[in-house]
Amino acid sequence: MSTAGMTTRETNDFMAMESELVQRIQAAVADQKPAVHVLTSADLADVREELQKVPAVHVIYGGYRVVEAQGTKWRLAHKWLIVAAVRNVAQGQSGSAARREAGQLSALATAAVAGESLPGATRASALVTPPPARYSKGFQYLPSALEVETIFAKPQP
Repeated sequence: MSTAGMTTRETNDFMAMESELVQRIQAAVADQKPAVHVLTSADLADVREELQKVPAVHVIYGGYRVVEAQGTKWRLAHKWLIVAAVRNVAQGQSGSAARREAGQLSALATAAVAGESLPGATRASALVTPPPARYSKGFQYLPSALEVETIFAKPQP
């Protein structure tokens, strides 16, 4: 949880943690059958729901909030959504089979990144309240939300 040795450009990069989160989740789901896809917003752009790859975990940047201003430095809390996405039409009306699968996948993915020290972060990642789950045409989406704090500094000329 140190920024020692990192440049201001590196610590200011809001998307720098995306690849780290993806790698940790990929490692956590590597032995799952069927194979789990770990996808980012870029991977999901313009993909129609019925053609998406599932089972999957979506890693999506959810913006930040300013925690504290310190002159030309700001402590920021970045939100990352970790969304388990599955399709299971068994028990389609209730969606219970899809919910069960999503719950198991969400637990694996969330455990891989919650409470972890990530490069550039000032403290371990923390779980925060996610948006609600959603069920649509056999697809179950179950989000977890993670907060990661960083220091954003105005670059010095």
